[in-house]
Amino acid sequence: MLLVFLHGKGADKNAYNCQIRKAAENLSADVVSFNAPLPHPAKKDKFVWFNKIENNNRQEAIEEEYRHSVNFIEEKLQKLNYPLSDIVLIGHSQGGGMAVSVALELNLKCAISICGDLPYNLKYANKAETPIYWLEGECDSYINRERKDSYKILKALGVNPNYRLVPNCTHSEIDPAFLQIENILNKINT
Repeated sequence: MLLVFLHGKGADKNAYNCQIRKAAENLSADVVSFNAPLPHPAKKDKFVWFNKIENNNRQEAIEEEYRHSVNFIEEKLQKLNYPLSDIVLIGHSQGGGMAVSVALELNLKCAISICGDLPYNLKYANKAETPIYWLEGECDSYINRERKDSYKILKALGVNPNYRLVPNCTHSEIDPAFLQIENILNKINT
């Protein structure tokens, strides 16, 4: 099994490195992380999966950048020396939404979003059968309720995401989410 971690907006491939490596070790899995393809507009040596623009008082994803990043991740996964069915795609925040989007396109072992959201201004289609886990941080005050509820987009596509509210998890203190991930993956592998 290979854990692939997608960082959040304004971070890099080393985000939560200790947590993802510990989880991989506990699960006897390998781990890979890579930077998003777009430089962060204000933070040197940091990256984003897509930028947003304001439209009618709502932040909306720039669709071309979003699609570019989905394709970028898919290409990276297909070049790994693992069958897609052995890959667990885990993303945090903006990376969580990207993990879910890729899971709608490719048949993976599973995808897990930690404190993530899906942009409402995009259209989605479910072309795969990847199990999706949506981990919402109980104490996440960074993402508003509307963004947290974006997992309901999946239900409209006929996907039944496994939604979990993670106690004591904030947007940046996500160790409790990694404990959930280990539990989820231990159950999947037995």
